[in-house]
Amino acid sequence: DVCFLDAQTGYVVGAFGLVLRTRDAGRHWEPLLHATDNPKALHLYAVARVGNDVFIVGEQGLALKLDRNGDRFVAMTLPYAGTLFGVIGNERAVVAYGLRGNVVRSSDGGRTWASVATGVNVGLTAATIDERGRIVLVSQAGHVLVSNDDGASFAAAKVERPLPAAAVVGAGTGAVIVAGPRGVATLRLS
Repeated sequence: DVCFLDAQTGYVVGAFGLVLRTRDAGRHWEPLLHATDNPKALHLYAVARVGNDVFIVGEQGLALKLDRNGDRFVAMTLPYAGTLFGVIGNERAVVAYGLRGNVVRSSDGGRTWASVATGVNVGLTAATIDERGRIVLVSQAGHVLVSNDDGASFAAAKVERPLPAAAVVGAGTGAVIVAGPRGVATLRLS
């Protein structure tokens, strides 16, 4: 995954604990493995800016937060020890999601986390925040879950033709675009 904080500073994460940072718009990259609490070199699947913080998530429940004072990614303790595929949020909450419909949420910048029921038992593969500020999660089986309360709860959206999803983006006016192994579709959300 890749996340740029501004035109110059960005991070890339990947397999076997890969973390790279650029401070010159990608002309040069520096490895940060030495500055990341990941002694097992677990795979990292997502990096995202949430508010003023930068979070990374990966396998075996690994979740990291950038400590700007120490210039390192510090591990956080989560109530879920399985793979996390992504992280999203706003200034009020951070949400991480992954295998078997698992979602964890923090409303204090990652200091404490709680599990959130989703009602699904399949991998949650992507997320977006729509034009209404709702967090929208999609699954590998075609579920679309919507939160109106900053990720404290999720409800299944009714969609005409569920599409297994690998990516999702808001499409304005109550819709999202979902992409996956069966193609791309615009889904209307109520």
